[in-house]
Amino acid sequence: MLTTLLLSASALTGTPNVTWTAPSRFISGSAYRVSVEIEAPSDGTPVANWLMTPAAFTMNGKPLMERENQGTIQVAAGAMISLSFDLAPAIDASGDLNGANFKLGLDKAFSAAEELEVVVCKQAPKGLNFLEMPVEQLSNYQVVLETNRGDMVLEFWPEAAPNHVRNYLELAYTGFYDGLTFHRVIPGFMIQGGCPDGTGSGNGPRRIEAEFSTDEKFKHVPGVLSAARTADPNSASCQFFVMHANAPHLDGQYSAFGKLIEGLEVVERVVLTPTNTGARPTEKQYIRSAIVIQAN
Repeated sequence: MLTTLLLSASALTGTPNVTWTAPSRFISGSAYRVSVEIEAPSDGTPVANWLMTPAAFTMNGKPLMERENQGTIQVAAGAMISLSFDLAPAIDASGDLNGANFKLGLDKAFSAAEELEVVVCKQAPKGLNFLEMPVEQLSNYQVVLETNRGDMVLEFWPEAAPNHVRNYLELAYTGFYDGLTFHRVIPGFMIQGGCPDGTGSGNGPRRIEAEFSTDEKFKHVPGVLSAARTADPNSASCQFFVMHANAPHLDGQYSAFGKLIEGLEVVERVVLTPTNTGARPTEKQYIRSAIVIQAN
């Protein structure tokens, strides 16, 4: 658990103000990172230690962990405590998961926010070979891109670009994208990532021949996933981009092979990051992990 103490002015009185954020998907076998901010009243306050642990959260109305006999900590006037931790072990240990969706909340004495409906997902099983998978099975899988700006969930269009879908799923499945950056972001256009060198010049283990489409269903509109390439139409490899806005000039010229079903707000956060003259973010924007899940 990472804890950072920050000083800030506060006009609050009484109990601390607590805000929190959490992903809307829980992936079995993966981390489930949440963020909590505790803002002290203007005159300071004692805070229960459990409020700074997973015990502060509820799952389907019940505390995730024991809260008794943990003592308190005195928080200075106007202090802000920022917390980040992984709830997955506590959720798994609760015994209440059973593969079903659940509602996540924070103790109502401290937060008036509504409970979050969390969708439970299963990771793709071990031993798959997406490069040889029949095309009709590819749509059974999705990819969650866990980034430093939030999560994006991708579904795929094997009917439009089956080999691009196979390649992307295989790269995600084998951990190729974990830790890689979005090295080029252009507001009103797109965000581009997946380069192993972080420069835009790197390639993956294979090249994919063009699978361009002029079908109305596969246009380059916000949220669409497409393959980056050089001037050679058959040079796509591992780099990809996600559209921030309409780009009709790309239709029939680049291989669109999927779209976001969640996370357009993440594209917005990434694309608005300050950049240098080469459209490279001045602050690192990256993929923590790319996880292949079974489509619900």
